[in-house]
Amino acid sequence: MEPWYKIVIPRPELREGRSLDPSEFAVHLEQVVAGTAPRDYVEPAKFFSRNYFSKALVEHCGMVLRRLDGETANTAPVLSLITQFGGGKTHTLTALYHLCNSGAGAKDFSGVADMMKATGLKEIPSAKAAIFVGNSWDAAPGRETPWMDIADQLAGEQGRALFGKNAPGTKAIGDLLRLVGKPVLILFDETLNYIARHPEQSGQFHSFMQNLTVALTSAERAVGLFSLPASPTEMTEELLEWQDKLTKVVGRVGKDLVVNDASEVSEIVRRRLFENAGRDSMKRAASRQFSN
Repeated sequence: MEPWYKIVIPRPELREGRSLDPSEFAVHLEQVVAGTAPRDYVEPAKFFSRNYFSKALVEHCGMVLRRLDGETANTAPVLSLITQFGGGKTHTLTALYHLCNSGAGAKDFSGVADMMKATGLKEIPSAKAAIFVGNSWDAAPGRETPWMDIADQLAGEQGRALFGKNAPGTKAIGDLLRLVGKPVLILFDETLNYIARHPEQSGQFHSFMQNLTVALTSAERAVGLFSLPASPTEMTEELLEWQDKLTKVVGRVGKDLVVNDASEVSEIVRRRLFENAGRDSMKRAASRQFSN
């Protein structure tokens, strides 16, 4: 057998002797949307070239995209993404964000055609995506509350006009979803962090979450995906109570999704370190060698 370094092709930064930037493994969704994350995350084609569609990611993307495409069988309008720290949460959220923004053109990205085949998707629906990331969110003119910010992302000034500073009811949320005029995906992350930083808004935020989940169940082609921690880590008693409240709100009408299986971590790391892992014949030869 030939030496591994004559068969596989490492990523350019490894070939050039540059150190991997640890910050690239701790990217946040709001950085992707704002364009301040590394290019490998901001540019969809680059992102999917390094992406590995694990079994879980294929199932998650299929469930969300089929719902946005109008299917109701084996889909859900409200989903909770259950994850441990470092479990691929942001990777999943970023994949969904890029797929929805790219629409039909996404099928040309690496791995997307196989994902579509596995999930029965004929096209990637073009959807309007909005995000809420609690550890980076702060009020600003025109987005004084999380719901006003989401309305602005989805429908601009017309969307904001539907909401006030108090949490909107199910009718107003439904009106917003219809106003958008296309499928809607809303991604929530770090909600407990927001509550910890803005306790004065916690009651209103809870009402908003309740009303949003109800409005989503009666909406066509709309999905709310809520990232929730699998287990409490360094939480105060008050935050533990809020975790329980939010989990119940989402769980009442939602479906739980679990992020990557530990058995697939090696393939995820391989995609990050190498451009090419060699020809299939070489892979089979290596497998035979190590199995003997």
